[in-house]
Amino acid sequence: MKHQSDKTLKSVARPDVERPMVLVVDDEVFMRQTCRAALEEAGFQVEEACRGQEALDLFLRLRPALVILDLVMPEMDGYETCAYLRLLKEGRHTPILAVTGLQDTASILKAYEAGASDCISKPVNGELLACRARYLVRAGRAFEELDRSEARLELLGAGVESLPIGITLSDAEGRIIYTNPAEAAMHGYKVEELLHQDARVLAPEHLHGARVLEKTHKCGIWRRESVNRRKDGEEFPVQLASVVVRNARKESLGTATICEDITERKKNEQKIHQLAYYDPLTGLPNRALFLDRLQKALASTDRSRQAVAVLFLDLDNFKDINDTQGHEFGDKLLKEVARRLSSCIRAADTLARLGGDEFVVMLAVRHEKTAASMALRIQETFRPPFEIDGRLTYAGFSIGIALYPNDAPDLEVLLRCADTAMYRAKAGGRQNYQFFSPEMNREIMEKVALEYALRQALDRQELTLCYQPQWDLQTGSRCVVEVLARWRHPELGDISPARFIPLAESSGLIYRLGEWVLRSACTQAKVWAEAGCPVERVAVNISGHQLRQPDFTDLIERVLAETKLDPARLELEFTEGVLMEHAGQTATIMQILKGMGIQLSIDDFGTGYSSLSYLKHFPIDRIKIDRAFVAGIERDPGDTAIVTAVIALAHTLKIKVLAEGVETRAQLEFLQESGCSEGQGFFLGAPMKAEELVRWLEAESEIFAPGPKEKQILALQYLGQHLQTSSPFG
Repeated sequence: MKHQSDKTLKSVARPDVERPMVLVVDDEVFMRQTCRAALEEAGFQVEEACRGQEALDLFLRLRPALVILDLVMPEMDGYETCAYLRLLKEGRHTPILAVTGLQDTASILKAYEAGASDCISKPVNGELLACRARYLVRAGRAFEELDRSEARLELLGAGVESLPIGITLSDAEGRIIYTNPAEAAMHGYKVEELLHQDARVLAPEHLHGARVLEKTHKCGIWRRESVNRRKDGEEFPVQLASVVVRNARKESLGTATICEDITERKKNEQKIHQLAYYDPLTGLPNRALFLDRLQKALASTDRSRQAVAVLFLDLDNFKDINDTQGHEFGDKLLKEVARRLSSCIRAADTLARLGGDEFVVMLAVRHEKTAASMALRIQETFRPPFEIDGRLTYAGFSIGIALYPNDAPDLEVLLRCADTAMYRAKAGGRQNYQFFSPEMNREIMEKVALEYALRQALDRQELTLCYQPQWDLQTGSRCVVEVLARWRHPELGDISPARFIPLAESSGLIYRLGEWVLRSACTQAKVWAEAGCPVERVAVNISGHQLRQPDFTDLIERVLAETKLDPARLELEFTEGVLMEHAGQTATIMQILKGMGIQLSIDDFGTGYSSLSYLKHFPIDRIKIDRAFVAGIERDPGDTAIVTAVIALAHTLKIKVLAEGVETRAQLEFLQESGCSEGQGFFLGAPMKAEELVRWLEAESEIFAPGPKEKQILALQYLGQHLQTSSPFG
């Protein structure tokens, strides 16, 4: 067993040369996982350690090509761990990348003094980490090769001369005694021009005091990023690795330095940083950088006892601008908005674009008046119009304000509170600002709880369907039943559709709810058809969110096929606003539905202010006059005129008219005399469950026999009274 274990260890200790081994040392699981994901994607092997001592043990066993080391750890911190690694014979040349969340120069210098090859700051960008890792592994291997040969420098000869990396040897007084062609060319010199010169000729004057190798660093190799100077005075970034060359008596003979021009690497790192932390359209900080700065600001606030205000800004009517002027125009507007916003904030504040037309401002405050002043300044700045492509465009913000720690205990809740306040500001008329309040928080909690309850209700099939009859007002015969969803919560009781339908739309549950209603209604209609029940059609309301789904018509076709329902027995109702939102696309969808044989109707007609002459472009079978107009028939001459005109024009266009909300006999008689085709309302029948509707129809079927108009009116009145008293929802 021992022999087998030793064999396994040896195989582990020889990492794949093509996939270098990286040891990640950090006490935070999230940080280790982040590094692992980025490095493995870049082709490295990764091992992890969460403590300094564990790192030393793994290092001796695995001999990694690179160590990524967090400086702040319990027990043995990163500085001590780094120093121990450098004392090991096996660790003298291994690159060590120190990871620090500390931004002060002293901490970074301390890391280099402990033996770190390079430093990188948190939060760590994955692409940048992989780039650094590749370079350090390559440089480490090159230096190992050089170090193995430092006792035989006279044998380097032509090999060193041809190396593409710069090499310089200087004596104990700092004079250059050897440099290869790559080093000379990198700095714009010929080799002979550099010989016998002070090595400081390659560095700017302000760095001359930093060249005290033995006093500054005692761990063998001194790796660092620095700045060198070319012959023409141009400064450029370099990666340096220096070692003291000693004789057999350990006396210093001078210094050997490897130099690499990292100008392109720095440019690439800058590009990566720009892409990772800045919005490409406006150049403002993006969400990632904003959250990092906000987190630091909150930590600083805890010490200074100041407050942090977050202003959540949303452009009003930006969607309309995009739709009417085009996305290119919208992008130009966003750039100008960003410039104007930047002029409002102070140097200490942070402005970021979260995405779309959402911006956010963070500022340190002592009281909420400062935040209010900032909101007013922004609103005042945005009063003048923007001139873009020769067109004047107005753009204003709805602003929500939340303060830390008064409104929220942490970053995530703070942003959510500011977002909530912004929506309250938008609902209050737009182009104003609103502070977050505890009442809003209670509303959020209630909304979240109700959304969770709705999800459970859908999972547990707690919702039910009711059916409200629609009658032919001219003959008294049955027409259609409208399908209505009902929710009786076990603790809250009956919850109005006016409350849970908008919640379903905002949470995305409308797709599940809508499909369930459609499938259940079609299944019930098929049962009625096979049983000979005199229900001609079921009318199902369709949300705008459902209509905008790419597979909406496929869903309708699939449900009809699965339930085997004749399409003529299905009617789909769309509100006027939904129909007009994307008129061209909607007309195409409705043509497809009409081609299936489905009846189509417009619900709540009159509330969207569209004209019947425009609606003739849609294949509509009927329109439903909104109940608000029907309710005014008896008292408002304007409503009376509107209802009469709609009925007359609809008949001209050969579209049937159904009046919603018929509640009195006077309304019924007026609608009949005006030629209204159909009616629906509590006077004619309240919503009822499927089994109640069937029992009533079986018991009262004789009432629908043909007869004089007076008998039909009495029949309809009788039906309404009976349904109102028999329905639990009446």
